[in-house]
Amino acid sequence: MRKIVVGLLLLCLSTPAMAADSVKEMFASGKFKGKIELMHYTRDFNKGVTDNQDQAIGGVFYYKTDSFKGISLGAAFATTNDLDSDDEKGTYGLLAANHESVTRIQEYYVQGDYFDTTVKVGGQEVFTPFLFIHPVRMMPRTFRGTSVVNKSVENLKLMAFYLDAAADWDDENFVNISKIAGPIYANDGSVRDEAAIILGASYKLPIEGLDADVEAWGFKMDKVIDQYYLKAKLCKKINDVMLFGCMMYADQKDDGDALRIRSTGKTGIDTYQFGVDAGVAAYGFTFVATYSKTGDDPVYDPWGYSKAIVQQVLNAGLLADEDAYAARLSYDFSGLGAKGLSTYVFYAEYDGVATHSLESVDSNETNFDVQYAFSGSLEGLGLRVRHAIVDNYYGRGFDAKDTRFIVTYKF
Repeated sequence: MRKIVVGLLLLCLSTPAMAADSVKEMFASGKFKGKIELMHYTRDFNKGVTDNQDQAIGGVFYYKTDSFKGISLGAAFATTNDLDSDDEKGTYGLLAANHESVTRIQEYYVQGDYFDTTVKVGGQEVFTPFLFIHPVRMMPRTFRGTSVVNKSVENLKLMAFYLDAAADWDDENFVNISKIAGPIYANDGSVRDEAAIILGASYKLPIEGLDADVEAWGFKMDKVIDQYYLKAKLCKKINDVMLFGCMMYADQKDDGDALRIRSTGKTGIDTYQFGVDAGVAAYGFTFVATYSKTGDDPVYDPWGYSKAIVQQVLNAGLLADEDAYAARLSYDFSGLGAKGLSTYVFYAEYDGVATHSLESVDSNETNFDVQYAFSGSLEGLGLRVRHAIVDNYYGRGFDAKDTRFIVTYKF
């Protein structure tokens, strides 16, 4: 199967896109895109904790046919391959356990487009507040099921998903979506085998001079968890200054006490997260300040989650009853003639209760990031260096330093 997909991708690599008048043209006029990445990730701990390190090369390669009578087909594969990682160090997440290489089918779907509605059935990358690709490793997360997106009303997008399987960063095959959670247990100790249902709506407010968006989402996994998510974003430009702000609220409750939190053995979950940020952008600089509050339990996020604060290592909601504060300052050097060069510093503090000890803890993280996107004959090539300094890692009493080197070529 893998050879068939690769052959199909190569066949269509240099074919221009055009309207398909036949099944033959449907395939011949398809589009090909992808990215190749070289990554080196290292996480060093103090106090004798085993360090993690992965070195890998790989990428994701996509092919989609042109539409014929409203129908199109899509396929993709992803691969991550070990480059002599240190076997004395633990696996970071770019590779499978013991630094094993992985190649898998990333997407395979049939898509229909009718009456301003897109229906996609099969393996597909999904972007929702509860499940999304979370592309911080070599292979993005991917899911299997059915998605429906409708844009019949101007500025309004309605979305629905039924997803029964997923593949995490290092999975070779799709598995039941509930098993990604670690797995999820029923009250009698058996492993649940459930699907996720997600409904969402986003609306761009038609206010002249103001860029404003609101969105609302609901998620249900029967007899496991119910959750919803609300978000509003505002952006206003005044001369050369851009002002912006965002507010989000998420709520999670177990459905039938089916969840068992692995770190504590606790059954059930009932929590929320509130987040608000405000920022200003001018003359190449962007500054954002954020505050987040999490309820009595940590946020449950085995499939990825749109939290109020997400850093290189830590994020808001890892602790219960948490107050988190963050500030980020970035700069784009294009105004100084260095097009493609940018950098940022990102600091956050997390004050809450650790689930493993049920004790109040303080953690903080500082991020440094420099990236460069080439242009001209090297367009598509990018370099990035990231470094994180973590004090009191996950509230466990030891520190960590996390360094990532990334070379990316997109085409």
